[in-house]
Amino acid sequence: MSFRAMELRRHHAIIFFLSILSVPAWSQTPPPDRPVLFNDQDGVSVSFVTAPSLSTSAQATPISGTQWLKVELHYSVTTKPKDPPFLSSVTFNVWIEGRDLYDPQGQAGQGIAVVLTGTATYVNVPSGKDNYAALYVSPNALTRYSTDTGITDFDRKFNIHAEATINGQLSDWYDRKKEDNPNWYKLPRVVDGLVYRANQCSFIVDSPDRYPTLSLEENSSSSSAPPPPPPPTPPPSSSPSPAPTQ
Repeated sequence: MSFRAMELRRHHAIIFFLSILSVPAWSQTPPPDRPVLFNDQDGVSVSFVTAPSLSTSAQATPISGTQWLKVELHYSVTTKPKDPPFLSSVTFNVWIEGRDLYDPQGQAGQGIAVVLTGTATYVNVPSGKDNYAALYVSPNALTRYSTDTGITDFDRKFNIHAEATINGQLSDWYDRKKEDNPNWYKLPRVVDGLVYRANQCSFIVDSPDRYPTLSLEENSSSSSAPPPPPPPTPPPSSSPSPAPTQ
């Protein structure tokens, strides 16, 4: 083999090696103990929606003060090659930041920090990179736990922490906004029972083909949620979730 041919072969080998290193993390197979991973770009997204009419399933005309907060989770599911392409169940826990301006221990006009907590368990979750879950907060709760700038705080200002667990084991987590303290959601006062699953409100008719089947074994939105484990530190090559800065 000529010297030029050897150099050309070596050049192609280097290009191939670099191309392997450039493959994005989401296209690589996640480790088997983390079958659920939040989407890197929009793992947690929020929107303000009007509750659908149960009589026609059509969206009513939005009226000021009647907007619900919809928290949607975007995640992927990867099952083992020899297993069925479904997970028996996946539980999502969320912590939604808010402010209680009426707490007597808070300063006037500032109140104290709170988190609204909720849980949703889905069953027979199919394998794929575009799966979704949703939870909802009522207009009254939004007004009660926002600041004097209104419910838009839940979009512009407040953070949301979400975790995906399987059989009590943490698979992945996601913060909608980066925080200096990765444990920020453990510090505020917990307000339970104000984050609803779709089958606890009229959103049971909200895009039923978009979400897996909800488990009916939970009696409340978050009272059965396990204590939040410390956030993991996912390997950069296997998890798309952004790690909060220290």
